Amino acid sequence: MRPPKVLQVCTICCDTRSMKSPLASLLCTLVTLSVSSAFSQETTPDGEQPGINGFWEVVTSGGRFVSRLDQISSVSQHEYLIDGAVRVFECTVDTDGGQTARFYYIEPITESSTVTSGSATLNRIKDLANQATTKVGVGDVDTVVTKHYPDTTHAKTSEYRMKNKATIGQIYDHVRRVWAEERGKGGQNQLIIRNG
Repeated sequence: MRPPKVLQVCTICCDTRSMKSPLASLLCTLVTLSVSSAFSQETTPDGEQPGINGFWEVVTSGGRFVSRLDQISSVSQHEYLIDGAVRVFECTVDTDGGQTARFYYIEPITESSTVTSGSATLNRIKDLANQATTKVGVGDVDTVVTKHYPDTTHAKTSEYRMKNKATIGQIYDHVRRVWAEERGKGGQNQLIIRNG
């Protein structure tokens, strides 16, 4: 597979014979590495991959979480309501080191639902999410983790908001199988779900 044109141009520009200063050389090297890294990440297809031996890793559009398999202490999948307005589907991976990974999908409860008796309303939650993403210039409100400090501060928690409810089950099934059943001996210990 040929590298992208940007990488080809950077490689030509970074010819050591044409470099005038160490700063220019460093800058060009960093550009080349970042473009190369971005290219290699995008070429890895979604799904299960071999990964790093002895570790479990999940790659999402919002980031990645890696843990040693022998440091995972529990895995859970559950759902709950927030103020009667939002249903949360969640997979939680706890580690011995105190770090917790939360993968969740948020589903609004419709106004006609019998469960909407909480203090929060659907419009208010959507409004807060849109305000937060607008302020930081992040964009996709469906995958951005939104917190209201200090009420929702989760120290030592890595949070990943997913676009699809089915992805939560996919993550749970993968980590449970790799950690509890295969104990790291299965070989497919990385899960890539950028569109999940």
